[in-house]
Amino acid sequence: MTRKKNSGDNFGFQKPKNIKGLEKPKNSFNPKTPIHKTTLSEPPLPDPKLLELIELIKQAITQKHLIEFYYQDFQRIAEPHTLGLKDGVLQVLVYQVSGQSSSGQLPNWRRMNLDNMLRLRIIDETFSSHRPSPSGNHSSWDERIATVS
Repeated sequence: MTRKKNSGDNFGFQKPKNIKGLEKPKNSFNPKTPIHKTTLSEPPLPDPKLLELIELIKQAITQKHLIEFYYQDFQRIAEPHTLGLKDGVLQVLVYQVSGQSSSGQLPNWRRMNLDNMLRLRIIDETFSSHRPSPSGNHSSWDERIATVS
């Protein structure tokens, strides 16, 4: 049996007349405006005052010196125990031993955002070492920069 050639597909169906198949587009995609390469910029440098604050707190932690500062318009004196990042915010965990507080409960543990700390200075008084927290655990950190050893 001989097979007759046709102009259809492999299954013997005839190709319909006057219908063109997919054709190559006449114009390929060529945007009129050029696409510019974007480059990632360096993250902004921290405020020099914030860098100075970080260094002072690290020094106070290392030397176990108390710090005095203003926070939410209250003068505070505290033992700095941990400096770090939590949810992208620079914070210091302190044990506030004197000064003022909106809650009035002193001494007590407090987490302070560095952005809100004013007129920080290291004072001559030292503290011994770790203090236990009421729960036995301090809250978590994303990154610790300095901690009392």
